[in-house]
Amino acid sequence: MSWNRKGMTGLETAIILVAFVITAAAFAFVVLNMGFLTAEKAQSVISSGMAEASSAILLDSGVIGQFGSTGGDQADIDLVKLTFYIKLSQGHEPVDLDDSKLVATYTNPRCHGEIYNSNGTIMTVQGVNSDGDSLLEPGEKFKVTVNFTEIDNATGVDPAQASMDDVYTHPYETFRIELRPAQGAVLTIERKIPAVYNTIMSLD
Repeated sequence: MSWNRKGMTGLETAIILVAFVITAAAFAFVVLNMGFLTAEKAQSVISSGMAEASSAILLDSGVIGQFGSTGGDQADIDLVKLTFYIKLSQGHEPVDLDDSKLVATYTNPRCHGEIYNSNGTIMTVQGVNSDGDSLLEPGEKFKVTVNFTEIDNATGVDPAQASMDDVYTHPYETFRIELRPAQGAVLTIERKIPAVYNTIMSLD
């Protein structure tokens, strides 16, 4: 009888031990699964943050300015046209450059407003070696032209509130062009105009 009791006690202990092992295994599985889910979520957040922090659009060449006149007082000289080229940065998905997806703004010391929209625009985006659509894809380049003499057609910059002389940027002043894609950081082009001595000048 005494031997039988010892056998039962050993069996009960084994059952309890097995129960603990199974419970510990289930708990470990839950912890590992939660860890994997957390790591996956963190990776997704990091990837999204990297995509937003890095610019999908890059300036491909210098910024070329065209001026209204090159004689007389520098204060009478106006920046009337701006030209530059853009491309897609490495590791980014294609960017839609249609005016319904891309927001562009212009700022100088006296005015600020949108310059690229469907209601009237002073900025044009034209593919140089693209496949004909509005997507900026790897290997493609687009030419961007901002014609400030067409400011009357821009709804964001109102000549009624700012005269054309206020809209134009003059020598020794700083202007800023910002291109805001649907995803990715803003491409900012900020230049200070030097003394102007030619009709066409590089602003780098």
